[in-house]
Amino acid sequence: MNGNGAGLGVAGLAVAAGIAFGALQLAEALEQSRAPLRAVTVKGLAERVVEADAATWRLAFRGVGAGRDEAIAEAIRARDAVLAFGREGGMGPEAMDVEPFALTIERMVLQSAAGGQEERQRYVAAGAVRMRTEEAGLIAALSARTGELLDSGVLLGAGDYDGPARPAYAFTGLNEIKPGLIAEATQAARASAAQFAADSGSTVGRIVEANQGVVQIFAADGDYEERTERRKVVRVVSTIRYELTE
Repeated sequence: MNGNGAGLGVAGLAVAAGIAFGALQLAEALEQSRAPLRAVTVKGLAERVVEADAATWRLAFRGVGAGRDEAIAEAIRARDAVLAFGREGGMGPEAMDVEPFALTIERMVLQSAAGGQEERQRYVAAGAVRMRTEEAGLIAALSARTGELLDSGVLLGAGDYDGPARPAYAFTGLNEIKPGLIAEATQAARASAAQFAADSGSTVGRIVEANQGVVQIFAADGDYEERTERRKVVRVVSTIRYELTE
C-alpha cells in the first residue's frame, strides 16, 4: 500500500471512531432523557393591602304625593338638594349625572275608623344622581353625611324601606403593583421548594413549569363585600414546578 492509501485508511478509522463516539454520547443523552424527572410543585402567595382610588355612587331619591304634580315637585326638590349636596362635597358638574324620573302609582288598603276598609292611592316620582370620581375620599366623606339630606326632608332610596345604596370603590393601580406581587409570590414558592429539597437531600434546580394564577381582590375586612370597601387586599398565588437535583 502506498503512502496515500495508508493516509486514507487512517483518516477513515478516525472518522469511524468519531462517529462511534458521537453515537455513544447520543445514546447516553437519550438514556438520561428517559430517566424520570425529580421535581416538586409548590405554591407561592403574595398579598398587599391597597386603598381604593376611584368611586361611584348612585344616590337614589323620591318624591311622594297624593297627586302627580305634588310627587314630581317633591322629586325635583330632592334632586336639587342632592346636586347641591354633591357640589358642596367637591363634586363638579361633570362628575354627576341625573337619571330620568320614573312615576308610579301605589295603591294602599287602609282600615277605616268604622272597621271597614278604604283604598287610597299615592304617586311616587323616583330618580337618582350618579356620582363618579377618581378621588374616592370625596364620595366616602359624602356618604358619611347622608343624615344631612334626611334632616332636610329628602326621601332617599327608591322605596319606603330601602335607604341609599353604599358607594362602590375600585382600585385602578393593579398593573403597577402586579409585577412586584408576582416576584414576591415566586420568591415564596422557591423558599418552599428549597425547604422541601433540604428535607429530601436535594437542591432546587431550574423552573420546569410556572403558572402565575389568578389575581384576586378581597375586602380587607373579610366580613364585607369587596366592591363597597375602600381598603382591599390584592392577592397573587403562583404555582411553580422546580427540578430537584442531587
